[in-house]
Amino acid sequence: MYGMLINGLHSFNDLGLVATSRPLVQLPEPKLEYLQIPGRQESIDISESLAGEVLYEMREGCFEFIVANKNKWSETCHSVKTLIHGKSVKLSLDDEPLFYYQGRMWVSDFKSDKNYSTLTLNYKLQPYKYSVDDSDGVHTIWGMQVDDKREITLVHDFDMTLIPEFNNLSSNSMLLDSNGKNYEIKTGVNRFPQLRSKTNMSLTFVGNGMVNISYKRGWL
Repeated sequence: MYGMLINGLHSFNDLGLVATSRPLVQLPEPKLEYLQIPGRQESIDISESLAGEVLYEMREGCFEFIVANKNKWSETCHSVKTLIHGKSVKLSLDDEPLFYYQGRMWVSDFKSDKNYSTLTLNYKLQPYKYSVDDSDGVHTIWGMQVDDKREITLVHDFDMTLIPEFNNLSSNSMLLDSNGKNYEIKTGVNRFPQLRSKTNMSLTFVGNGMVNISYKRGWL
């Protein structure tokens, strides 16, 4: 029996809901932009001109469930409304136990007849799904020690653009080289908007100290 975890509650085991079909989260629609030029038959695709990559809309769709115990219809509906309706959620499908989605869900429809009762949950979720190993979608390399010089490669095996953040835990600054460009890693949190990649990222640290490296990992 297929189901899902919603904020740690299983749709069947905890809420008594049976999915009417195998639950699937819809893909996000790409944000496409076209420029109309008078006198030209075709339009110019400028979808990547602003951000340098394709951006995506929120994932939207719904799940329909049958209430497993029709004698507890009212109780089940009350629980779902209290625990889920309009709430921010962390959603994980039984078919995708290694990933989770973040967004919001709400009850959009109730139906009941003499044979069975159903309810529908709508969702609006972030475009990317995240690894269950990451907190809020953020992967962190904790306490990397740098003694004079250290090289590291951040592996890009996900769909989201790799944009690292550096938290220098030391009282002194360090230098960072990436693809021939130099950055100063000062004490505390450091972000460099221009330091981003869709492939593996090689980093060379020069100095002495300890640093945490964090970046979001998201999959379509």
